[in-house]
Amino acid sequence: MKWEIVYHKEVENDLKSVGPSSARRIINTINKKLTCEPEKFGYPLSHQLKDFRKLRTGDFRVVYQVLQKRVIVFVLAVGPRRDKEIYRSTSDRS
Repeated sequence: MKWEIVYHKEVENDLKSVGPSSARRIINTINKKLTCEPEKFGYPLSHQLKDFRKLRTGDFRVVYQVLQKRVIVFVLAVGPRRDKEIYRSTSDRS
């Protein structure tokens, strides 16, 4: 089964901030892993973000939500792993 990827409107800005080569690598990882088995590759988050998952791609994180009934992966945020701002962004965007 192929999952549809839907991006939050702010993800475009997230990708611009990481640079073109990193953005391409992140998009390729999303397309490769999250379109086929989004629950296999990502790890669940906890507390306020318990409905979301994170995927590591190099030095970056992708935070997303799997919407089972609609066969959709909703990507909420992309950002550096070292910066916890990605989790605050996710809370604000959800």
